[in-house]
Amino acid sequence: MFRFAFLYLCASSVWALSSPAGIYKVPPFKLNGPRIINGEQAAEGQFPWQVGLNVNGFWFCGGSIISEEWILTAGHCVDGAESAEVVIGSTDIDAGETVTASQFILHEDYDGDLIANDIGLIKLDKPLTLSGNIAAVNLASEELNADVDVTVSGWGLTSDDSLFISQYLNFVELVTITNEKCGETYGQDLIRPEMVCATSPVSQVKSTCSGDSGGPVVINADSDPVHVAIASFVGDTGCEAGTPSGYTRTAYYREWIKTNTGV
Repeated sequence: MFRFAFLYLCASSVWALSSPAGIYKVPPFKLNGPRIINGEQAAEGQFPWQVGLNVNGFWFCGGSIISEEWILTAGHCVDGAESAEVVIGSTDIDAGETVTASQFILHEDYDGDLIANDIGLIKLDKPLTLSGNIAAVNLASEELNADVDVTVSGWGLTSDDSLFISQYLNFVELVTITNEKCGETYGQDLIRPEMVCATSPVSQVKSTCSGDSGGPVVINADSDPVHVAIASFVGDTGCEAGTPSGYTRTAYYREWIKTNTGV
């Protein structure tokens, strides 16, 4: 049976890959591949809700702006968080504006072993000014079905043997599958109702990878974007193995988000 591997990236002060015991299970080294995994480089302003998160000065995740004060991300990205630098406003991770955060909300029923309730919130120390390349994304309130085209973005590794996150934001187009289909890979008991999985719509492997955790999954990215899920996990055989990638459903937690943020 395949198991899960978190998508966050343990990092030094320059966000280079390291692997301290118990924090991140590095997937097996496999084949080279360009960008996310066979994705494309994002244009400036294409995903203005996307942020990069340097948490505790040690691990890297993605996140989404949902209001002037709040960032939505994966639970395992804020588990144990005490501080974060949030990079906004640019597809170049070295060129964006940096804001700070010190308040974190981890779902009360989060389970890191099962990757259950893998959702978290970050409150910024100062509200953002939303304009141009910095914008909030609308949140889904209806369940995400199978066979839906989605767009995932992030600065994560571009292959299983990459040692650094990407300097530039990348994105990939995927298609959702049923939980039953995803359970054929990971086990039916491990794919919970709050999860959704996605795969490449073509024969070429396309996937998220380490460092993409917490990043946004949206529908209608170019016209009327709606945040439908949060990047959560891949199989422990690696990002390039062709197994489904896993996500936390936004709509499943819509009331929880509203209760905690007012959004």
